[in-house]
Amino acid sequence: MDVNMPRVLVFEDNLLLAGTLEDVLARLGCRVVASAASVDRAMASVRDTPCDFAVVDLDLQGCMAWPVLDSLSSRGIAYIVTTCARPADIPPEYVDSLTVSKPYDMQQLSRAVDAVRLHEHI
Repeated sequence: MDVNMPRVLVFEDNLLLAGTLEDVLARLGCRVVASAASVDRAMASVRDTPCDFAVVDLDLQGCMAWPVLDSLSSRGIAYIVTTCARPADIPPEYVDSLTVSKPYDMQQLSRAVDAVRLHEHI
C-alpha cells in the first residue's frame, strides 16, 4: 500500500453504492480509511480518523449531512458532496461545495477527485 495515496472518508448509506465508490476511489489512486452510513458515525469518523478528503452523500439515512460538512470544514478537510438534490435545495453556505450529482459516473467522480486533490495539493 502506497502511504502517499490520499486518505479518504466515504459517507454513503447505500451499501452497494458505497462499495462501488470505494472500488472506484481505489482505482483513482485513493485509500479509503473509513466509511459510514449515518450522520453520527460520519461525525465520529471525522473526529477520529485522519484523512485528506471525504466523499459525503448529502442524505444519510434520511438525515441531512450538514453537521458532517461543517465538521470537515472546521478541520480544514476538503470534501466532495454527492447528491440527488437540486442545487436550489442546497442551503447557500454549501452551494459552492464541490458537488457530484447522482447518478454519477466514473468520469464525473474522477474530475471531482482531481479537483479536490489539486486544491489540497495532496
